[in-house]
Amino acid sequence: MRKLFFAMGVVALSVAAVSCNSETKAERNPFIPESVENINIDNYKVAEGAEMDSVAYTLGANMGLQANFGLSELEIDSELLMKFILDTYEKGVLDNSDTAKDQQRISEFQYEQFYPRMMAQYNGTPVEELPAFFNDEYTKEEFTGLNGRMMGRTLVLLKEDIDANWVVAGMLDALAIESQETMFDGLRLTEEQLMEQSGALSTIVMQRGEELQARLLAENSAASAKWLAEIEQMEGVQKTESGLLYRIDREGSDVKATADTDVVEVNYEGKLRTGEVFDSSYERGESISFPLNGVIEGWTEGMKLVGEGGQITLWIPSELAYKEAGNGSIGPNEALEFKVELIKVNPEN
Repeated sequence: MRKLFFAMGVVALSVAAVSCNSETKAERNPFIPESVENINIDNYKVAEGAEMDSVAYTLGANMGLQANFGLSELEIDSELLMKFILDTYEKGVLDNSDTAKDQQRISEFQYEQFYPRMMAQYNGTPVEELPAFFNDEYTKEEFTGLNGRMMGRTLVLLKEDIDANWVVAGMLDALAIESQETMFDGLRLTEEQLMEQSGALSTIVMQRGEELQARLLAENSAASAKWLAEIEQMEGVQKTESGLLYRIDREGSDVKATADTDVVEVNYEGKLRTGEVFDSSYERGESISFPLNGVIEGWTEGMKLVGEGGQITLWIPSELAYKEAGNGSIGPNEALEFKVELIKVNPEN
């Protein structure tokens, strides 16, 4: 049984509006988009006599078992979870930035809500006195959506390999099981077959993931090169030998960082080439200090170009940033833009 749930985990990890009519006006739950509400699970039915897609059925069964038993204590609405999965599948979008945001939010749920409850339970706190899993800031609907989208992205990744109807069949079968002891009595595959197909599923997920990564590398590289070429033509923009583009927006003093070990205090805003802000000290309401040898190469070089009290904009090629690996919402081979105010230079010596 442990092996089965481990296989499920591998697969799972690989991958405010208002509603109105003429009579009433009801506030829509901000965490449940209209597109999710409109999903009809009954549209996903296996045709009578259809040959089983064992891999698709296994994926669905794994997801259903995870929801049924792995998340059972959270009392997740399984129908809503399925709707989020299918909504993600129907939209067919694999966005690196959205995935990173969902992963970050799931981590926040874990550290702020689930772990404190687990520790209290471990320390002998009576059940009725345990901290709640959910509250106004961390709602069950949001958590359901986060997990549904993460699961749904696996379906999107495997869209050309699986029959979604069989995925839904597997989920429904697994969700209907009442006890882990009788788990395989309610599935159309034996435990051995499910384990075998889980292995095949993991192989396909890995292969499709590698293909997606290769495609993103090529697409982002081309788009970033085009964007940087356009930036280079802008007035006031200069280019260093390394390929770093920069513009001095406000002249600072003659005090500059000169060594990689120098420590600088800055305020900054980081953007993707799409204009999306992915990091900002302004939003956090406080500056940050760090040694120049502890950041990406584009920062190490760029922060030596502006004086204390000045402001600089950096356009950093991926080779001087996060390269092919990317970082969170930053995709592979992504060029970046930073607006930086150099508050103070504090040389190590």
